[in-house]
Amino acid sequence: MRTNPARAEFVITLDEATSSSQPRWPGQPDSALWVFPDAAAIGDPEAVAHATIQMLYALRRRLELFVNLPLHGLDRAAIRSDVRDLAHMS
Repeated sequence: MRTNPARAEFVITLDEATSSSQPRWPGQPDSALWVFPDAAAIGDPEAVAHATIQMLYALRRRLELFVNLPLHGLDRAAIRSDVRDLAHMS
């Protein structure tokens, strides 16, 4: 018995440099780019740790908002817009 793999509805990329090298996803899911600064490039270990924690909190908040979007019953373009708007949250 063969089962079909689940198809993604959204692909969220966190790094602009890798967004162009994304594989082709089955079903052509919508995509969003949520860019975060490279904390490792800061240099000072204490500042890197602080920036990393801040990034993780911001990412967690965006994901919380994402999973609570009313995905059922909305127009696909409106959902796409909402997911992409989450990229502009700090």
